[in-house]
Amino acid sequence: MKMTAAALKGLEIRKKRYDVGLDERGLWVRVYPSGRIAIQYLYLAGAIRRRITIGHYPEMSIEALRRAYLREAAARSEGRDPQVERRENRLRLVQETERARSARTVADLGQQFIQDHSKRKKRAQSAQEDQRILDKEIIPVIGKLPIESVQRRHLVDLIDAVTRRGSPVMANRIRAFLSKLFNWAVDHCILEASPANRLPANRESERTRVLSDVELKSFWLAINSLANPIHQAAVRVLLLTGQRRAEVARMSYEELDGKWWTIPASRAKNGVVHRVPLSSMCRDYLNGKDGWVFPSQTANHLHPDTLSDLVHGAVGLAGISNCTAHDLRRTVGTFIQKEFGSEIMHKVLNHTEDKLTRVYGQYDFDKEKRLALEGWARHLEMVYSERKTADVIDFESWRA
Repeated sequence: MKMTAAALKGLEIRKKRYDVGLDERGLWVRVYPSGRIAIQYLYLAGAIRRRITIGHYPEMSIEALRRAYLREAAARSEGRDPQVERRENRLRLVQETERARSARTVADLGQQFIQDHSKRKKRAQSAQEDQRILDKEIIPVIGKLPIESVQRRHLVDLIDAVTRRGSPVMANRIRAFLSKLFNWAVDHCILEASPANRLPANRESERTRVLSDVELKSFWLAINSLANPIHQAAVRVLLLTGQRRAEVARMSYEELDGKWWTIPASRAKNGVVHRVPLSSMCRDYLNGKDGWVFPSQTANHLHPDTLSDLVHGAVGLAGISNCTAHDLRRTVGTFIQKEFGSEIMHKVLNHTEDKLTRVYGQYDFDKEKRLALEGWARHLEMVYSERKTADVIDFESWRA
């Protein structure tokens, strides 16, 4: 019998349950005296015959039931046992719930949420950001509160305080984290209701800040005033490459190969390996130790937040207003867009592409990226040295 809505609706209801085979291999319908229709998958695990229910009709649509069947059949074809996996998943959920129920304070709950949710279901960098928000923004304020005592006003006061200090975007990130945290607590039967409903949100507007050539010169010269030569080099590389601060701060010598820096997929924001051409000027600042290009006295490498603070300090020394580390990246992108086009800009900055482009467009754009960043380096050199024109780029030599 085919698994169609008409066929399932036409099944006879009997005094005893009975089974009907479907066309798909291992798929059966079990009809109960109550009229309930279960779709079940039968398979052999060694010499043991197993049966699992993948769903009920009409609670699930035919399409959803077919997708569920294909998932279980695929698991079996890979040598996995769907019934054992279900049992293990249920056991893990019970264990997570029991651990979470033992959390008595917001700090306890937050740590358990990051362990059981963020680290299991998010990318490493996103989980690290959750940990940072918990440690720096939430625990110092409400971390010691018993979870049963948390009220909406506590969360509103926390978010409002962050907004008032001039960080509306961070306030929104905290809002999102709190909402997920307490919804997770409800889902795991730790709380009956979430206190994080309808928390205030700040309107976010896209930043468009780009440094002018005059500001670029002031900023470049102000970098010299940073006390630590490693800090100076890190900020210059941030500006010369246009890459993300976390990627620059954690640069290692394993990722460097002559004139190229390869950011592995595990460190790239979009999860795609990214090759960054290093201009001759940029390579002058790659001097570190112990495997890290920008080592730290307190850790293996600079922290991305430290890099942001260094940019903020240099901006202040230069007398430039309203400029962040990400604005440097936008400045690089704008120059490349103007001189080389939007496509090359996205390639240099490693922006996420649509699925079709990723699958069918396999050209690496290495030559174009190298031209763009070498051109940017020459522009910077022209700006801070006050030359009237930059040296002419020999395009043909770069294509060789």
